[in-house]
Amino acid sequence: MSLTRTLSVSLLLAASLAACSKSPSDGVSSVAPSAAVITGIAECDAFLNAYEQCLADKIPAEASAQMQAGMAQWKSAWKTMAENSATRDSLPGVCKQTRDAAAPALTAYGCTL
Repeated sequence: MSLTRTLSVSLLLAASLAACSKSPSDGVSSVAPSAAVITGIAECDAFLNAYEQCLADKIPAEASAQMQAGMAQWKSAWKTMAENSATRDSLPGVCKQTRDAAAPALTAYGCTL
């Protein structure tokens, strides 16, 4: 669980720092949200869908691409954790921590999680 938490927070911080280093532009990302069940864990899927919606609606394209890559890694890692009975129960906590860590960076773009 500790490794996954560290990975999740590291990916988030990398994406947030990359986004913060870019200056906002008039255009926003053309990423289309998919409101899908990814992990089967309500907390995780709600966060991923809200994050994806924020990327599509509010994040400038140059920052969105890097954040999209981080989100893809979360999806993959969390789906794997959800499929493993030894890690599934820890997943809601991991997703909540990631959501809490992501919220301040996304608030700067007008997103709420």
